[in-house]
Amino acid sequence: MPGLASQEHGLVNERKFVGDRLDLPFVLALLDARLLPDRYHETGRINSVYFDTPGLRAWDEKANGDNLKRKVRARWYGRPEELGPETPVFLELKHRIGAARRKERIGVAAPTDLLLRAPLSDPRWPALFAAHAEALGEPVGPEWSPVCRIEYDRVRYNDLENGSRVSVDWNVEGFPNEERFPWAAPVALDALVCEFKNRGGAPPRWSEALQSAGLRLRSFSKYGECMLRITNGIP
Repeated sequence: MPGLASQEHGLVNERKFVGDRLDLPFVLALLDARLLPDRYHETGRINSVYFDTPGLRAWDEKANGDNLKRKVRARWYGRPEELGPETPVFLELKHRIGAARRKERIGVAAPTDLLLRAPLSDPRWPALFAAHAEALGEPVGPEWSPVCRIEYDRVRYNDLENGSRVSVDWNVEGFPNEERFPWAAPVALDALVCEFKNRGGAPPRWSEALQSAGLRLRSFSKYGECMLRITNGIP
């Protein structure tokens, strides 16, 4: 898969409604009635490994609310039983400017044993980015290494009325790099996140029902919430 590159041109706005996992039946029933399921990737398990520097630069940018943020991650899709000997992995660099973002992403092939069984301290993780720096268009230096793996379930929709892509995420779990955070335990979040992405950032009309049910339109980062607990030793 080397050479499969993509870049989101311009800046895409994303907004999030956040509630409790117990809200899932209501949210899915609402979206099933109002939106179209994504024809290519309706449901699945999302797996991401997040990278950071020894001084936790990316986490500090997130925790301090910096207007400019950088995120480095490797992402793949599917549950363990669905994967073959090699798995498509997407190497991503995300730059956030306020509520807008720019993302570079390339697809590569990675051994599934690295994804499922190797510790996050395995040197093959940073080697993935080092081997594909030219295709990414931006180097990720050897000081960037994995800090945590985050997994969750997702269902996706398309809103044709206002051109939004919509997703619902739940069952969020975080697993720390035990070498970097020897005191930390795996993390489980009770949150449910309904996210929409479009060029304007205006909430769609159906979102009024989410707010009436108690979901809040606010900033929320699964990475940020998991890292907050990991760095403080909260499961």
